[in-house]
Amino acid sequence: MGKALSERLPANIYNFFQSNTMTGVASTIDDDDYPRGAPMSLFYALDDRTLVMGTQNGSQTFKNAERSGKIALTFFNEGDIAFSLRGRVWVFKRTMESSKYLGILVVEIEAVKSDVAVDVEVSEGIKIKYRSPKWEDFINRVLKELRRYTLNDIRDN
Repeated sequence: MGKALSERLPANIYNFFQSNTMTGVASTIDDDDYPRGAPMSLFYALDDRTLVMGTQNGSQTFKNAERSGKIALTFFNEGDIAFSLRGRVWVFKRTMESSKYLGILVVEIEAVKSDVAVDVEVSEGIKIKYRSPKWEDFINRVLKELRRYTLNDIRDN
């Protein structure tokens, strides 16, 4: 059973998302009330209560998030990191400068829960491998764009 932490990212997770990203599962609710999970890996923490995420703007995840205003994210990573969060979500940008196929969602965190187990240590997370240097360069450009936004940028929008 997970342990409720707070409505903020713990310092180690916030610090991680300041310079790195990890792959997790974004969960939204379809218009027929069924849950939908999708892997995502383009995240940046604006502060310990706000994440921005690059998401395919034509995806069901993007549409569900926009329609419902709700999202849950689940992450596992090396260093015994396992946590879930839920929050309000809205569209900040429908199209990113780095890709017309990606938009930016803002997640305002409402609750964070540790999913670390007492008897099992998470030694690896969801690992990805780029199929080409071109794709790795693209992902780095997208992350660079996400990291240049501030809380003021999203509040002014």
